[in-house]
Amino acid sequence: MKQIIGILLFAVLLSGLSSCHNTTVSKPHKLIPKDKFMKMMVDVYLISGVNTDMRNPKNIQKVSSTELYYSLLKKYSVADTVFIHSLIYYSSFPKEYEKMHTEIMDNLSQMELQFRPKDKLKVVPQ
Repeated sequence: MKQIIGILLFAVLLSGLSSCHNTTVSKPHKLIPKDKFMKMMVDVYLISGVNTDMRNPKNIQKVSSTELYYSLLKKYSVADTVFIHSLIYYSSFPKEYEKMHTEIMDNLSQMELQFRPKDKLKVVPQ
């Protein structure tokens, strides 16, 4: 139950990317707008990173991954079923979803550059 949302997201992503044909997934009644959905997905990846980092005992807090995902849904005022239906819908169009995913990864890379130390040690080749 602890990582049920993460497993569900992975399964939906995998099934969406593995289908190469047009699907008959109908547009959900409450579809999250594309730009908001992409911002949410950036946060989903950040939460995944936090969960990975929580294996270090120094970083463990009394927060489960489920609580983190639900706090994300609360942040964007989106019900879990609306998010899942939107994820299924967007991932049912693999080429478009791949473009979205590339933009999401670009956003994460930009965020990483902001927090990377500006002065790195220069390694002199010997």
